[in-house]
Amino acid sequence: MSKKMAGILVFGGTTEGRLLAEEFRDTGVELHICVATEYGASLIPQSPNIFVHCGRMQEEEIEEMLGELAPEYCLDTTHPYAEDITKNVLQACRKRNTPYIRISRVSEEKSGSGILYFDSIEAVVEYLGLTVGTILITTGSRDLEKYTAIKGYRERCVARVLPTFSVLEKCQSLGFEGRNLIGMQGPFSEELNFCMLKQMQASYLVTKNAGKEGGFQEKCEAALRAGVKVLVVGRPQEPVLGEGERMLDLPEAVLWLKEQYGKVPKRKLYLIGMGPGAQSQLTKEAAECLKSSDVILGAKRLLALCREVSDQPAHSCYRRDEVTAYLQEHPAYRKVALVYSGDIGFYSGAKEFIALEGENEVHPVSGISSVAYFLNRLLLPWEDVKFVSCHGRKCDLLPLILERKRVCALLGGKEDLDKICREFLALGRLDIQIIVGERLSYPDERIRKGTAEYFLKEEIASLSVVVFENPKPNQSKEMTEIPDEKFVRGKVPMTKQEIRSLSLIKLSLPKDAVLYDIGAGTGTVAVEAALHCREGSVFAVEQNEEGITLIQENRKRFGAFNLTVIKGTAPDCLDGLQSPSHVFIGGSNGRLLDIIRCVREKNKQARFVINAVTLETMAQIPEILKQFPEYDNLEVVQVNIAKGRELGAYHLMMAQNPVCIISFGGGESR
Repeated sequence: MSKKMAGILVFGGTTEGRLLAEEFRDTGVELHICVATEYGASLIPQSPNIFVHCGRMQEEEIEEMLGELAPEYCLDTTHPYAEDITKNVLQACRKRNTPYIRISRVSEEKSGSGILYFDSIEAVVEYLGLTVGTILITTGSRDLEKYTAIKGYRERCVARVLPTFSVLEKCQSLGFEGRNLIGMQGPFSEELNFCMLKQMQASYLVTKNAGKEGGFQEKCEAALRAGVKVLVVGRPQEPVLGEGERMLDLPEAVLWLKEQYGKVPKRKLYLIGMGPGAQSQLTKEAAECLKSSDVILGAKRLLALCREVSDQPAHSCYRRDEVTAYLQEHPAYRKVALVYSGDIGFYSGAKEFIALEGENEVHPVSGISSVAYFLNRLLLPWEDVKFVSCHGRKCDLLPLILERKRVCALLGGKEDLDKICREFLALGRLDIQIIVGERLSYPDERIRKGTAEYFLKEEIASLSVVVFENPKPNQSKEMTEIPDEKFVRGKVPMTKQEIRSLSLIKLSLPKDAVLYDIGAGTGTVAVEAALHCREGSVFAVEQNEEGITLIQENRKRFGAFNLTVIKGTAPDCLDGLQSPSHVFIGGSNGRLLDIIRCVREKNKQARFVINAVTLETMAQIPEILKQFPEYDNLEVVQVNIAKGRELGAYHLMMAQNPVCIISFGGGESR
C-alpha cells in the first residue's frame, strides 16, 4: 500500500536539490526545499506540491521546522564541503526521530603532474604564498577571507563566485573587485574555463572536488590544457550514520523515495544508433540522450565514442541477457542508453530489446547507417542495391551478387572478402568490380576499387563496407523448372521433374529458407531449391559416393553455390548444421521417425515433405501422427505420372512408379 502524501524535507540549493525537485514535480508528494539564498530559490522549479524556504538555519531552527512540518523523510543534499549544515541537519533529525538520508556525490579523483591535493584551504594559501602568478579561486565566497593572507592578493587573486548581491558585496569588502571578481552561476564547460584561464593568464586554479555536479572534471581538463596548475582542496569526511539513516547517491534516493510513495515510473530504454563511428556523424538527438541517461551500455568500441560527448557512467555489455542482468543489479538506473553502430534498423542487436516495450518505455533514436554513408560517398542511389550483413553471422554472398547489379555488404573481416574473391576467380568473373570502404567517417577513411585478384593481395580493415558491381547479372525466376536431361545423371535414383515440382510447391520455400534435402540422390531437388532460395541455404545429405559426386557436379553446373553437400546418414550427420526451416526427405534409410525427432529438436516449426515410393514408408504415417499429434495438417497425395514416348510410328504413354507426397508441419500447405 502506498504512503499518504505527507512530505519530504530537503536541505540544499545544490544541483541535487534542483534535480530532486524536477523528479517530484507534479507528483502530489509534498516537497519542502530549504535553500540559503534567494538565488538558490529561483532555480527550484515551480509546482503546486513544491514549497521553498529561504534563509540559513542553525540546528535549533532546523529542529523547530522538523517539528512543524513533521516530514516522513529529511534529505540532506547540501554541498559536500558544507560540514556545519550537514552536522546540524543530522543532529536535528536524531532529536526529532526523523529518518535522515544523505545524498552523496561521487568523488572524481584526477591525477597528473599538474594537479596537487591539499587537506584544507589554509594549506593551499600557505603553498600559494611561496609562488608568483595569477590565481583563479573557484572555492566559493564562504572561505574567501582566508586568501587575503596571500601577499599581493588584490593583484594576484581572481574570485569566481555566485552572482548574488550579498555575495558580491562581501567580496568587495574583502578587496575583490573589478577584474578580480567574476560573478557567474556554474557549473561551466571545459571550453569556458579554458578561455577564462587564458584571458587572465592564470598560473593556478584552486578548486574543491565537487564531483560531476560541480564541474570538477571540466575545471581540471581546462587547466591542464592551458598549462595551469590545479590545487584541489580535499573533501571532508562524510558523517558516520546510525541505524535507520541512509547514504545514497541521487538516482538511488529518487528510486527509493518513489517506491515508498508508489510513484516508480517505467524504466526508459533509449536504443541509439551511433552512426559510422566519427563524432561528426552522431545525431544531435543521440548526443542529448547520451548526456541525459543515467548509464550507457554497449560494446567497448562504441563506449569510447560516447565518452567524447557524455561523462555518464558506462558499462560494456550489449547482449540481452547481460543487459537484463546488469539492470536488475542496478535498479536506480531509470534512463538507460543502449548504443549500437550505424542505425538501429539495419542488422542491429537493438531488435532484441523492442520486445521489452511494455514493462519499459522503449525510445528508438535513429543513426546514420554506414552503408547509407558509403553509398552517398560513392554517389550511388540506394533503390537498386541489395543490402546484407556478414558481421557476426553466416552469409553466402555469391548467389546474391550473381543475380543483382549491385550488392552492398557489411563485412566481419578480411576472410569474408577473401572467400568471395576466390569464388569469383573460380567462376572467371573478373568483370565484377569490388569497392571497399574502410574506417568510414574517420579522418583516415579509405575507399578503394578493384577486382578479386587485387583484393586477394590487399589487407583491409575489419568491419569494412563493400559494394559489388556485377555488369552481367543472371536473370532469376520465382521457381525454376529444370528438365531432367539437363542434370548430370548416373545410376543413383533421382526425383523426376514433375514430382520434383510438386514437392517444391508443397514445401512452400521462401527466399531465405534453410532446407535439408535428406537422401539427396543426384541433388535435383537440392539444386532447384538452392536456385530459388538465393538468400538462404540448402544442405544435401547423401551417403553414396557416386551420389555425392553427382550433386557436386550439378551444383557447379547450375551455379547453386548456396548448396552444401553433407556426406553421411541422417540423423547422425545433422548435428552442428544450421537449424532448418524446411526438410525434404527422399530417402530415410529406415530411420524416418528418428530424423523427424532430430529436426524437431532444432526447430519445432520446420515444414516436412516426404516422397514415399514403398509401402513400408507409407506404413509409418500412423506412427508419425501418434508420436507427433500436433501434425494435424498432415496431407498425403498420391501421384501417378505417365509421359509420352515414341515407339516407331506411335506415341505411347509410359507410366512411372507411383509416388506419395506426404507433407506436414510449418503451417498449412499452399
